[in-house]
Amino acid sequence: MLYHILAIGDVTSEDGLKHLRRHLSPLKKLKSIDFTVVNGENISGTGLTPAQADELFAAGADVITLGNHTWGKIKIHDFLDDCRACLRPANFAPELPGNGWGIFESVNGLRVGVINLIGRVSMDPNVDNPFRKADAILEQMAGGAD
Repeated sequence: MLYHILAIGDVTSEDGLKHLRRHLSPLKKLKSIDFTVVNGENISGTGLTPAQADELFAAGADVITLGNHTWGKIKIHDFLDDCRACLRPANFAPELPGNGWGIFESVNGLRVGVINLIGRVSMDPNVDNPFRKADAILEQMAGGAD
């Protein structure tokens, strides 16, 4: 069976969010998209607010990823603990709010594993090795952990 997964890179600014609100749902219908991952950490320039995350989900995102600007908006801290589908990088320190990966189900029953990792080149090097972290998460996923 063929599945269509759409990954959208950095959505920047409120104009980018407005564009997604207008065009993502029709695009998903047109292209028979089963699952959509959107990077939303730059909507506010540096960071994402819970209200903006809610708008991304309403526009059609199934999962939102964040990156080096994860903590740019303080309001996101508590939101990350409550919203399983808004992922900060998994190789951030484990005691930080939120999750870095998950297994999600699309509307048609497709189970999709999403891992969000941040690199260390030209970034804050104070994160776990993304390759080792990916290996550890893939082992957890294979074991049925979520």
